Amino acid sequence: MQPGLSDPPRFLLMKTSSLGDVLHNLAVVSDLRRVFPGALVDWCVEAPFAEIPGWHTGVRRVIPVAIRRWRKQLLSGNTWSEISLALGALRTERYDAIIDTQGLVRSVLLGRIAHGPVYGQNWREAREPLSGLLLNHPLPVPYALHAVERYRTIAATALGYADQLTELPLDFGLHERFPLQPGNEAFLFTNTSRDKKLWPEDHWIAVGQQLRKAGLVPVFTAGNEIEAARSQRIAAGIAATSGTGKDPAGEVLYRPSLTQLTERLAKARLCLGVDTGFTHIACALEVPTIAIFTDTDPALAGGFGLGLRETFGHLDSCPPVSDITGQLKAWGYLPA
Repeated sequence: MQPGLSDPPRFLLMKTSSLGDVLHNLAVVSDLRRVFPGALVDWCVEAPFAEIPGWHTGVRRVIPVAIRRWRKQLLSGNTWSEISLALGALRTERYDAIIDTQGLVRSVLLGRIAHGPVYGQNWREAREPLSGLLLNHPLPVPYALHAVERYRTIAATALGYADQLTELPLDFGLHERFPLQPGNEAFLFTNTSRDKKLWPEDHWIAVGQQLRKAGLVPVFTAGNEIEAARSQRIAAGIAATSGTGKDPAGEVLYRPSLTQLTERLAKARLCLGVDTGFTHIACALEVPTIAIFTDTDPALAGGFGLGLRETFGHLDSCPPVSDITGQLKAWGYLPA
């Protein structure tokens, strides 16, 4: 036990959004529990992602907030009731360290409402420089690290175990809740938050057709009607080019909960996905994954995990179908 820490130590993590970033922060919980056995770890997170911290057995308490929604409904009495409950939950006890890996003004301000010193990236490195000026303990952790490495380094630097970090295994804490049971499904995550991150539909159809011939069943997800229509067009195109006519070319899961999706994904044989949080879940689960990037830098936010994985593309690029099918052949999912 380090001098000055409670017994057991109490930590609060401030990682509020978005899906992939919250998922990546699970590795911090595993590190904390290894370095400080018995530590009590709480986590403040935006409500839409509140399922994720609860997947890790090392998280004691999840404190949901809804800042995005609250800002739009400030005149609602229900909004102020929710705010009061959230602030009360943050103030229930004193923490040895409040670790902000979000790097935003709003996350640091939330952290300062809780009782305890707030750590995070200094103003030179934080995503929003002003957030670094609001911290009790600003840290010189470079932004130009992959998100997983950055979050782990922030916590390790804050709590004095940075010299041990290379010895700590990468662990997202998912396999106890979601054991892998590979079947014959191939998840195709064709949808994402920005159109510039999409991969052309005809590319998906070309790859899906080959997966069908190899005996794999495509599975799609959709969070709204536009995404559902895109997934259905791709599925129909796969069926047509596979010569199966009206035979379904896969299933479209419409608005599954994060837990439902992850339970199903743990049974997949393979995953192909654009830059979306679902692709990051597949990598963390160690489902063999090909990540397709067209508008983001994979060095900072690419697929990260210990399983079979490969990333194609970069900023303002569109990987050709041959790159994807070539990798699938190298892995043995398609005939050479």
